[in-house]
Amino acid sequence: MFIFMLILQLVILIISITTIIYLITRKNTMECFYIENEILCLNSMPTKKIPLSDIDYIEFYCSRFRNSCIGLIKIHTIYSKVVKRFFQTSKFTFFVTEQMVLDEINKLTPILKEYSIPYTINYK
Repeated sequence: MFIFMLILQLVILIISITTIIYLITRKNTMECFYIENEILCLNSMPTKKIPLSDIDYIEFYCSRFRNSCIGLIKIHTIYSKVVKRFFQTSKFTFFVTEQMVLDEINKLTPILKEYSIPYTINYK
């Protein structure tokens, strides 16, 4: 029984260490989403990469969640696939306002306009 618990703890420790190393070493760790080489990258676990040429349109949702604000990005691809990711802000804060979520959206909108990708911003 003692050996089993020891092995289980070692496995959990190894998984935790590899996850932390992955999160620390990836690029643009603090960004919610960014564009690199005409590919939209969504920071999640693992990072989701979608080519801009495959995007049909994008929907942004901004809603209240408890005492904070949360954003949702829905990416509709030309292959009828929908990718959803929640995001808040790339800053260290205890309280996220609606303006912080809109600032994250505004980082991406000039590039969407440049590539003529339609988008909508909805409030819940």
